[in-house]
Amino acid sequence: MTLTPHGPGFSFLDSLEIVEPGKRARGKKWLDPKNAFFTDHFPGDPLMPGVLLIECGAQAAGALWQQPRAFLANVQQFRLLKAVLPAQTLEIDVALEKELGALAQFQVILSVDRVPVAQGKITMSRTHD
Repeated sequence: MTLTPHGPGFSFLDSLEIVEPGKRARGKKWLDPKNAFFTDHFPGDPLMPGVLLIECGAQAAGALWQQPRAFLANVQQFRLLKAVLPAQTLEIDVALEKELGALAQFQVILSVDRVPVAQGKITMSRTHD
C-alpha cells in the first residue's frame, strides 16, 4: 500500500500508525545513507536538508488527512532543533489542529530516538490552485 502519491524517489514516509483516527498519527522514515541529498548536502559531513524534514511532516499530515492528493500550502513557526544524519530513523508526529474548508492546519514534531529535531505548524490544501 502506498502511503503518499509520491514516487519512490520522493517518498519520505515508510510507515504510518494512526494514534487517534482523523486527529493524530505517527510516521517513520529510515534515512538511507545512499540518498542523493546526503551525498551533496555538506559532502563529508552529511545531514538532511531542513526542507525535506518539512516534507516528511507534510507527507504524514496528508496521509492522516486521508486526501488522495494533499498539497503543502503554508509553513509556520517551523524550527530546526538538531541535525538529522544518515542511517537515523525519523519519527514524525502529526496532529490535526483545525480544518478550514479545503485547508487543514497540523502541528508537526519530528524526533530521532524520541529527541525532537524539528517542529512547527504546516497548512495542507486539497487543491493546488
